[in-house]
Amino acid sequence: MTADPVSPHPLARGGSWAGRASRRGRAELLEQSPGAGTPVCHLWTSLVDVLAALDGPSSALLATVDGDAVAVHGLAKDDVARIARQSRAAFAARTPGGPDPDEAVDTVELTVGLRHTVIASVPAPTPTDERHLLTVTAQGVSVQVLEAWTRRLADDMHEALAASA
Repeated sequence: MTADPVSPHPLARGGSWAGRASRRGRAELLEQSPGAGTPVCHLWTSLVDVLAALDGPSSALLATVDGDAVAVHGLAKDDVARIARQSRAAFAARTPGGPDPDEAVDTVELTVGLRHTVIASVPAPTPTDERHLLTVTAQGVSVQVLEAWTRRLADDMHEALAASA
């Protein structure tokens, strides 16, 4: 018989989340980034650097709308597919019919306790390309700052992809 893990007190402060065991025990944290030659590699690296500087737990996932992970930071390998599905479902519930490839970046914000999640659509650089969803979760930063920062990052990713198309 197994029990759900007990979460630490939300006001407890600790070191950086990077390198710690996940909530599910000893599952490895996954660090996967876009290849060095991809246009979003520098942007992803800056995202990881900022998240690593936060005191609280944080994670990020860049995935296609179909749920294929492109880049991951701070998530257990077993959690990646689930987070991608939940992000897609949360975003689809906000935008009837799913994201419109011709629209600008759109976001969904979720808050549980002191932890905030922002899901941003990264518009496709061309109509034939697939839109991506950028999911950023952090504690120790306001939802307004996280939303503005994630929106800007998604827009920068779109511009980088469009320039390379």
